[in-house]
Amino acid sequence: MTLTYEEAETVRSDAITTLTGRAVLPEGLRESRIDIQSGTISGVCEFSAPDTGDRIIFPGFVDLHVHAREYVKPNGGNREALATWEAVNQKENFETAGLAAINGGVTAFVAMSNDPNPPEDLKSYSGKRELAQSCPCPVVVMGAVTRSSEPWEDIPYKVYLDPAPSPFSFDSWRDFNEVVSRYAGCKLFFHAEDPEFINGQGTGGPRWRTRAGEAEFRAVDRILELTAKYGLRSHICHISTQKALELLVASNKTTSSRVTTEVTPHHIFFSISHEGVSAALGNPDADEEMFDCNPPLRTEDDRRFLLEALLLGDVDCLATDHAPHTLEDKKRGAPGMPHLDTLGPFVGWLMHDCGFPPERIAQILAEKPADILKGYGGVTPAGIIRSGYAASFTVIDLGMQSTIKGSEILDRGPLRTKCSWSPFSGITLPASVLSTVINGTQYLFSDNCS
Repeated sequence: MTLTYEEAETVRSDAITTLTGRAVLPEGLRESRIDIQSGTISGVCEFSAPDTGDRIIFPGFVDLHVHAREYVKPNGGNREALATWEAVNQKENFETAGLAAINGGVTAFVAMSNDPNPPEDLKSYSGKRELAQSCPCPVVVMGAVTRSSEPWEDIPYKVYLDPAPSPFSFDSWRDFNEVVSRYAGCKLFFHAEDPEFINGQGTGGPRWRTRAGEAEFRAVDRILELTAKYGLRSHICHISTQKALELLVASNKTTSSRVTTEVTPHHIFFSISHEGVSAALGNPDADEEMFDCNPPLRTEDDRRFLLEALLLGDVDCLATDHAPHTLEDKKRGAPGMPHLDTLGPFVGWLMHDCGFPPERIAQILAEKPADILKGYGGVTPAGIIRSGYAASFTVIDLGMQSTIKGSEILDRGPLRTKCSWSPFSGITLPASVLSTVINGTQYLFSDNCS
């Protein structure tokens, strides 16, 4: 049976009551029957199912880093603000981001706060959280740390350290130091690039030159100091260099205030040099400008180091940093890449080509992200296949392939992200998402899934 999204969205939350096959449990990979009641796992037991081939049931993938380009309509008669709102809301919104997430096996995600009108207080945050209800998968909305903000409740907050001044970013340490004391004890997610260092490098040339790896190292060093000083619960987003990660790992060995971190698919699959962009597998179709991002792609040595660190446990999570800029945006220099639709197939590359066991995949995409988000969003505990946890699963077939070409995955259908492109165009990834289950509702993408 194959369902379109329109059909799948009408399925009740009790559409499935059991799921059988090889599942990644806390004890490891086991042939299992998972019983489901009212969107929650009611029991897990050993079960010898008919041969399910290369299908694996993972606890539902949780993406810690997604940009959904939707925010509350500005009040008043400010025409400029209204024009900005209209332009942004023509792009990825919570609904389309959710469809892309489901397509890629993602069962919940965290929405970033870098809006022109950032969610910096209870009113603006509540407005964005209400908008997020249109998403077909659960969303944890992140609050914005700005020059005038202060924490209003225990939620994750995002800090942008960036050389370009904006309503949501800090372009100097002095400004941020005046604010951070108000967030003592809070959960802070950091975009970690030293804005003052970057401003001192000049603006000529590509990002990988003007935003050198030293900017990340310097920012991480300062964040570690502030974490200890104010008792922050810190998380470093999209770490991209060996030097910064080594600093973080060394610090975590000597402190009780452990700082978590994530890597992105693009930083462990692509690298850049004077010869251009290189891929770990195949040759991408996209021009070099399509791979611009903040932080930028790094050297092949950095890529290999980060990949190994993710496998061995020095990096906690894999997160997409899904940035759904249109092709026109990219040609104008917008940083970032879309990844939600392709996350499941990308996992196939990690397992087939890089030696990641299914247990490690479950840790970096389910267990650890869910643990970092524990208590936020008011949702049932997630990240583990165990009785009492959310009945959310990502079902992947490692015997299938996903060839991305232009705006579609061949033999599967179009990318669901509204920007309709992928940095993996021209590349075949060795896996396919069979179904995504969110709180007992199953979205099917293949006749092979039952």
